[in-house]
Amino acid sequence: MTAFSKGAFLFLIFTGSIFAQHLDFGVGIGVKGGVPFTDILKLEDIITTPATVLNRSTDYLIGPVVELRIPFGFAFEVDGIYRSAEYHLTTNDITIDAHSWEIPYLAKFRFPIPLLKPFVSAGGAYRSFTDLPGNIVTPTHNAFVLGGGLELRISRLRLSGELRWLRWNNPPDNGNVVRLDQNQGEVLFGLVF
Repeated sequence: MTAFSKGAFLFLIFTGSIFAQHLDFGVGIGVKGGVPFTDILKLEDIITTPATVLNRSTDYLIGPVVELRIPFGFAFEVDGIYRSAEYHLTTNDITIDAHSWEIPYLAKFRFPIPLLKPFVSAGGAYRSFTDLPGNIVTPTHNAFVLGGGLELRISRLRLSGELRWLRWNNPPDNGNVVRLDQNQGEVLFGLVF
């Protein structure tokens, strides 16, 4: 065998291996959890009283995930992310619970790298608050979502780390002291079978 034919043979085996791995399809079910790196609530910009402070005491994300994988690295993902957030407003000594369910629906693409697969995702999200006081904060429900991360596949188990950015629609200006923040950033870790 000449050097050219050996090289061509190895190239075909390597590209065939990547192509075969990229024909992965099926349904995955698992869980994702993490922490936001932005606040869900913010003080209105017009606040001039220095004693008005909004402190976050808890904030975490967790929920189920379902993924439909189709060939060539594409997938559709739907999550049910529960966000528990509690804030304390010092002006009136008020505790604001901002517990919500976020339902991101995403199109996803995994790059054809054999072991550690980078991926990107985009789509939308819907959220519903369970106990947000309407007289203090006006809720918003729809967002645009962008994300990216890395996935490690070990047999049927898929471990992932992901950064997501959500841009929620603008809440109406109703003169309240506290508003929902339009930008939301999250770090999520997933375990999918």
